[in-house]
Amino acid sequence: MQMLINVPDTLPKALIQQRIRELEERLKQEAQQSQKSASRWEKMVQRIESKAFDLEDHTDTFNRDRQEFRESFNFKDKPE
Repeated sequence: MQMLINVPDTLPKALIQQRIRELEERLKQEAQQSQKSASRWEKMVQRIESKAFDLEDHTDTFNRDRQEFRESFNFKDKPE
């Protein structure tokens, strides 16, 4: 994923690049940690949600159906 970050022109370029590297590293660590603790079903949901695809006019219907499925589906390894 790519993001656009707006920063003031008054900040030194070296400081901006350092902060971006720190942020990237922290995000990578958090992603690895969340992948380690996620079940295979949760990983599948995360993978599907992260894939970008275009459903044209059916996007809203698909998103509603997906949300309804997630709300009504119980993972066996989740405590109730």
